[in-house]
Amino acid sequence: MQDGIAEKKISVLKNDLDQELAYNEQQVKKAEELLIRLPESIEKVKILLKVSDWYEASYNNPKTLQKAIQYAEEALLISQTLHSNIYSGKCYLQLSMVQELRNNNSMIEVNARKAIEKLTKTNQTNDLGEAWVMVWSAKMRTNAPIAERLDPIFIAASIFEKSRNNKRSGDCYKEISELYFSISDFHNSLNFLKKAIFFYKAANLKESDIYPISSRLNIIYETEKKSMDIIKLKNKTLLQQSKLKNEVFLRNSMVTFVLLLLIILGLLYKSFVFKKKTNKVLEKQQNEINKKNSILQKLVVEKEWLLREIHHRVKNNLHMVVGLLASQSEFLKNEEAVEAINSSQNRIHAMSLIHQKLYQSENLSIIDMPSYIFELAEYLKDSFEIRKSIRFVMDIDSFNLPLSHSIPIGLIFNEAVTNAIKYAFPDHKNGVITISLKTNDNKNYALIIQDNGIGLLDDFDPYNSPSLGIKLMSGLSDDIRGKFQILSENGTKITLEFTINESNLH
Repeated sequence: MQDGIAEKKISVLKNDLDQELAYNEQQVKKAEELLIRLPESIEKVKILLKVSDWYEASYNNPKTLQKAIQYAEEALLISQTLHSNIYSGKCYLQLSMVQELRNNNSMIEVNARKAIEKLTKTNQTNDLGEAWVMVWSAKMRTNAPIAERLDPIFIAASIFEKSRNNKRSGDCYKEISELYFSISDFHNSLNFLKKAIFFYKAANLKESDIYPISSRLNIIYETEKKSMDIIKLKNKTLLQQSKLKNEVFLRNSMVTFVLLLLIILGLLYKSFVFKKKTNKVLEKQQNEINKKNSILQKLVVEKEWLLREIHHRVKNNLHMVVGLLASQSEFLKNEEAVEAINSSQNRIHAMSLIHQKLYQSENLSIIDMPSYIFELAEYLKDSFEIRKSIRFVMDIDSFNLPLSHSIPIGLIFNEAVTNAIKYAFPDHKNGVITISLKTNDNKNYALIIQDNGIGLLDDFDPYNSPSLGIKLMSGLSDDIRGKFQILSENGTKITLEFTINESNLH
């Protein structure tokens, strides 16, 4: 029963406060009593803004302005909770106006800009225009450059024109006129004041209100006229002075020209003699340089040939080692020894492929990674005879790496893929090994090798493993200062992240 009576009282109070006009002091007291019981809603936001507006309009001391800010901030929080761009924008605009009364110049523009951000998404053109006026006010108060003061007030005028708010359009153009007057641009000042009067008349302002602006128009007109007369007199004086200076200048120029001509002729003759001697010396030096360049070019060609020959022989020697290991494995009966030799063969092949790539390419110091990774993967498929049972999915960016990083990455790739082939798929069916080597800036790189196999054992510690392959991958990662990880993630996932810069190239 009591709840029903309370609801009726709230309803009566809301009806009493639901009006477009500003509140009086009695209505503000009623509103403050009502706000405590009202739930969070747009209606509560409207009442909060009106109460804030009353405290703003009746400011007598800093306390009333502080109350105006508190009510506006409370309205803002509710508007943000309700995701209302319209009332969030209105709240920011109210905060900007109160900060103007508090002379807090920095916060005027901060709140006005936030109001613009919200109101731009709505159809509240008048409020949007007022927000731009507050930006202009902040610029005026901080004595910003004239261009920064003109921009926001021009935007505000344009917005008010679109909303057909003739009074505010006139106000904006009047302020624009004053700005141009302050920099003595009387022509623009006159034009924009005429435009302001046009909008004031369209807004049906009284002649008594327009008269002071018309008087200002006459003042600007007379000022512009006097300014133009002064400019004409100055131009006339400058023209006469210029004529006198030109006559003196012509006389002096003729004398100077004759003297300069004689000096130039003397210098030209001296330069001709000097140039003739210099050309002989330069011709002799150029011949010597050409001979040295020819010798250096031959040395470069010989060096490149020797490097190619070295890489070719290293590749052949590594292949010979692979062949010797293969011969040795035929005489071994211990399966672990045979497997160790096969692993060593794969590792040596990964290195020999690098040297093969180097002597076949034009650049003898970098490796084309997509081609290298693809060929190494093909070799491992053939080596383990898995072409039908395990599928490879590759996503490799096109880039080159130096030799210092290519060999460690090739060996890590070899170990990771070999382990996946040997241990991830006990039944050798439906196996997928995903290989990714990506870079976003040719500086930071990530190698990811992941399989969809059985994953790691529960008690397996990848960072304290006796496995030679894992120790080798970890050690090679440290050599290139990379971050190495082994995770069990729907299979096994090996990640290597590394960076290439001048400090870790050597």
